[in-house]
Amino acid sequence: MLHTILPTQMQAAEQTAFAAGLSPLLTMETAARAAFDVLLDLLGCDCRGKNVLFLCGPGNNGGDGLVMARLLLQARGFARIILLDTPKTAEAQINLRHLQAMGADIEAVPDELLEDEYDAVVDALFGTGFTGSIAADSPAGRLLTWANTCGPMLSIDVPSGMDAATGAVEGVCARAIWTVTFHRPKPGLYLTERRDCVGEITVAPIGLPREFDPQGGLLVNEEGDLHTLLPDRPASAHKGDCGRTVIYAGSLGMAGAAMMAARAALHAGAGLTTVICPRAAMPVLQQEVPNATCLAAEDQPTPKCDALLMGCGIAENDDTYADMMRLKATDAYQVWDAGALNLLAGHPQQLGARAVITPHAGEAARLLGWEIPAVLSDKLGAAEALRAKYGCNVVLKSAVTVMLTADGQQCALNAVGSPALAKGGSGDALAGILASLLGQGLPMFDAMRAACLWLGLAGIAAGKRCGVRAALTGDVIDSLGACEG
Repeated sequence: MLHTILPTQMQAAEQTAFAAGLSPLLTMETAARAAFDVLLDLLGCDCRGKNVLFLCGPGNNGGDGLVMARLLLQARGFARIILLDTPKTAEAQINLRHLQAMGADIEAVPDELLEDEYDAVVDALFGTGFTGSIAADSPAGRLLTWANTCGPMLSIDVPSGMDAATGAVEGVCARAIWTVTFHRPKPGLYLTERRDCVGEITVAPIGLPREFDPQGGLLVNEEGDLHTLLPDRPASAHKGDCGRTVIYAGSLGMAGAAMMAARAALHAGAGLTTVICPRAAMPVLQQEVPNATCLAAEDQPTPKCDALLMGCGIAENDDTYADMMRLKATDAYQVWDAGALNLLAGHPQQLGARAVITPHAGEAARLLGWEIPAVLSDKLGAAEALRAKYGCNVVLKSAVTVMLTADGQQCALNAVGSPALAKGGSGDALAGILASLLGQGLPMFDAMRAACLWLGLAGIAAGKRCGVRAALTGDVIDSLGACEG
């Protein structure tokens, strides 16, 4: 289980610890040594003869880079060190003098940046205090644009040019294949739409004592969390113990959406699954999902259920909306997806704490009356706005999904996934998994986290088995079982 920390919280924690006697110079050394271990991995565990470019800014982020350069030289590597500006902090100044005493190659930003190649590049220009943008024609912008072509890049704490709190990138940004972030990860590393700039994330210690660590922070799903979220199933379990899931979905030409949702619900463990769909779609569903019962929507059935999913592939018209209003009168958990969300946008209402909406960015924009870029640039703000407007739990889907409870007290991020999920039907599968888990009795927050994580893991497995381009949603659903334990 992983929690993020905001840059302001991290700074406050450090200052409190320093005031209590913790050495800033020692924490810089500890952090830089941890980052150097990652650099070693990047270099193949042997620094001898390796040529590394260090880009160092004037703050403590640059100081970390200076320590790493010294460690490389001591390990018989070659370091080219470019200083964006004179170090401003005492710790960075001490480490600069140490390097100068060693005869290190240290230079200002050259007027001309010639094509060059290095075994690795260390980005230590700007740390978590950075906001705004780096102009392409500024010294930092020219330096980063050039360095991005010079070799595999390791960023310290956050890629330079990225807002560590929000993930916003408004100008030039370092393109790291690996980011070493200190103490706890920063939310922007997950929230950003520029995941190509972050690469693999490693969380490294700085020696901050536990008593100075602030509580809370956004929860981030990790691959190993799934087995803790999914309860063990008793050996004596029968179908009546494992939840009744009703899925109101499908229309002529869109029966596949209902099929994917139903298959996902069953593979996620639903004991009994019933699909309510137009009569014309029933033959397809009964053939493709024989484990599910089918009822004709025209008969206006209201079957008993523990969880109700509405919206996958439905016809968005007045009759469908009337059916939804009739079905939602149940006390069951409710999952609103796809077409149900578009109808909800036209009929805004408070849904309650037993309901969860699962919009992607386009659907969220319609629900809020926002532009899509506004949703993507502030996913946390968009999730909060959805929660407030519709009075329910929110799963805001994207490459990094935001999960927020109806009371606003619990929030989590899911960045586990694969490009194999970039296909029509993935959202239907997620909705089916989520409804199934709610029907089985998982608490809402656990169900949201588990559903997003499980789908992401299944996407990874399907991508490995079938290829990220070739994998279909059915392949992802078939991979759920392999990821369960």
